[in-house]
Amino acid sequence: MLKFLKIIPLAITVMLFSTQIAYADQCSYVDKEQALKAASFLKLNQLIYRLCEPCGQTQPQPVTIQSISVGTVGYQNFWQLSINNQGVDLAYTYVPSSLGQKPINLAALAGCRAQDVSIFINP
Repeated sequence: MLKFLKIIPLAITVMLFSTQIAYADQCSYVDKEQALKAASFLKLNQLIYRLCEPCGQTQPQPVTIQSISVGTVGYQNFWQLSINNQGVDLAYTYVPSSLGQKPINLAALAGCRAQDVSIFINP
């Protein structure tokens, strides 16, 4: 019985870590159409925001776009959008919107389903 009680905290930790991993890279690798569509909403010197709500982040991080690129990732037929020479997850990227002036989720605009992320955020 004592061994069983020692295993419970370990099992809980593994389950919690596994749940967090499940949210990682929800819309990082996408199809070509989604990557190109996402890029169409971006422009140089634009202010965007990164916010990973499933990761526990509560404050959006502002990012000014210095470079934009789209390319294959070398795995199956997946593509990725890169901003400032870093691959991004569309699910955790927000761009300016004319709808109420709140930034909107780039995954939603590109047609990639993401879980547990807001459609709009307050920067």
